[in-house]
Amino acid sequence: MAVAHFSDNPFLKGVTSSNLTEGSKKVADQAAAIRNAYEKSIQYHYTYAPAGGLEAHLNDWHSYKVNEFSRFLYWIQSAFDSERPFGLVVDTRLLSVSNVKTIPELTFKYLKYSIWFTLPSFLISATLGIALGILAGYKRGKVIDSIINAFSLVFSALPSFVIAPIAISLILYFAPTAHYKFIDPSKSDIFSTWDQIKAALPAITIIVLGSLSGYITYTRNQVISALTSNYVLIAKTKGLSTPQIFFKYVLRNISIPLAAALIPSYIGLLSGGIILETYFGVPGISRVFADSFTKSEINLIMFNTVFFTFLSLMTVIVVDISYAILDPRIKLASSSQAGMVYKFKSGLKRRKLYDLNRKDQGLEKGGK
Repeated sequence: MAVAHFSDNPFLKGVTSSNLTEGSKKVADQAAAIRNAYEKSIQYHYTYAPAGGLEAHLNDWHSYKVNEFSRFLYWIQSAFDSERPFGLVVDTRLLSVSNVKTIPELTFKYLKYSIWFTLPSFLISATLGIALGILAGYKRGKVIDSIINAFSLVFSALPSFVIAPIAISLILYFAPTAHYKFIDPSKSDIFSTWDQIKAALPAITIIVLGSLSGYITYTRNQVISALTSNYVLIAKTKGLSTPQIFFKYVLRNISIPLAAALIPSYIGLLSGGIILETYFGVPGISRVFADSFTKSEINLIMFNTVFFTFLSLMTVIVVDISYAILDPRIKLASSSQAGMVYKFKSGLKRRKLYDLNRKDQGLEKGGK
């Protein structure tokens, strides 16, 4: 990769030295055209055919084009470009229409609209899902448990592209003048805050219904597992009340797996709302990401992939940190003196003691 990055392109070197027409000016012009095509192929990450009467060299161009590893190295280099970080876009109208200059600016401009819908949906669905899951776990096998499970099963089986048109049809039937499309918060002089909230409610409701079943099922299973454990049975024999058992034993033990499931689930809501954003006219990041595939915007796809991968890694770190906060039994390596340095020193001490014992045993055998 390093050689491919810092050395001359073999196609450029071969064509400019032998294959071009004689004549200093014409050779220089054709060499400049080929170099321009080569640079554009790197910037846009696809084969940019050289123009200007160079059709005869197209076969060589496809044979000597930059390989995927070298392109990735060029892309990493472009990430540190102060003027054009993470490369260019093929269709410059994407930047001009959005009134931005770089790919990160384009992504973050539309990311806030996705957060406007997904964050309230996540908070509502997580709160309701945990509450209903706890209720179903405590009432397992009863009527309320069956109702909650049936509700969860129905909405988990119906995808968003089925629920969305049904919801829009109901809105138009019962309230024909209702505004259910997205309202830009920046247009506060035209629409009030209440109008913006009412317009966002249909999309938020559908997201809540779609994600609620997962939280209910997961929480219910964790509660049932905790209630059937030995420590809860012992607590019941000691005469502890139901609220005491819940807060001291059940909630503490289900909080760790819930934190591990809840925090990363928001990334899926944030990046996977293409259908709802299309139905309700939300200019969110999912639509930008989906449109970039049809328009071959490789740099835009790469940036969004890296960005959401980075967010996923951050959620894993947050989950690991939350373990030590939620469960006092889990300690950091530094506080428990079980770090790598401590283990290395302990290993050296054990090795020295082992060697000393071997020597002592050898001397004893020799003396006898």
